[in-house]
Amino acid sequence: MKLSLPKFNLPNFGVLSFLRKKKINTSLALQITDRSLRILELNDNLEPKFEPIFHLWENSDIKEKQKILREYVNKYNLAGRDVISVLNTNDGFLQYVRYPATLSRKELITSIDWTVKRKQAEIGEDSFYDYYIMKEADGKNIGVVIVFARKDVVNNMQKLIEGAGLNLKILDYEIVALIDYGLMENLPKPFSMLYVDYDYFVLVSYTGNFVNYSFMHINLDAYIKTQDMEILENFFAEVRNYLVVGDILNVYLAGPILEEKEMLDIIMENLPIIGLLDLPNLKPGFLIPYILCIRGREE
Repeated sequence: MKLSLPKFNLPNFGVLSFLRKKKINTSLALQITDRSLRILELNDNLEPKFEPIFHLWENSDIKEKQKILREYVNKYNLAGRDVISVLNTNDGFLQYVRYPATLSRKELITSIDWTVKRKQAEIGEDSFYDYYIMKEADGKNIGVVIVFARKDVVNNMQKLIEGAGLNLKILDYEIVALIDYGLMENLPKPFSMLYVDYDYFVLVSYTGNFVNYSFMHINLDAYIKTQDMEILENFFAEVRNYLVVGDILNVYLAGPILEEKEMLDIIMENLPIIGLLDLPNLKPGFLIPYILCIRGREE
């Protein structure tokens, strides 16, 4: 099964891709976090059209971030371009729900709508959502993946990007993007991926009919600066705890942490890493933008 999984589509947020009348295609990707900005565009051979951009902008407000992004837009003549971006894991929420396979299509959509309304009431804030109906969870049930995001988070992302002269056309979700990469690389199911950035990590598992994930803030930047082993020990303790709770025996390691050889060696010695998810012709820190570029080209 080729699972696309849900994505946020602007401006018609919450509309499934197969219902859209207008085809969206863009190879320009932005990954925006509190810590950094990454920009990547791929050509038809999946090679960078220009040197991939990485910019640290910690502690900058939205106006300063917008100014920095606009400088890159002007430098690389990107003004007016359509882009695909991504919400960080902690800026959204993914829920996997099973429904009886005996439901008709109309009954299934009605059931999903009720689930969405209940969850939005629990969230207690205005929120966007999107969902993907999987072919089958098991012999008796249909699986549906639903993603929620607060409206203010999405609006701020759109304001930042469009205020810099770009058009936000697709807004993906980090968990979805990571699973897409696993499917794209034909990782044998079930698979688990540990994506480690300098200030957070995500552990995501996909079985073919179920999605599970965990997120936690960390400060590996501090370890790099101080070599304080307590920071790494706390990191290992948290990851091992999630592995035990999820009954996960081994994981693929991915993300910017692969660029830190010394730390990578220590991680490989202390966690059950089955393989490294590196990239051809790109630093591994650009894994998310790489996935976004491919998705944007295939929409």
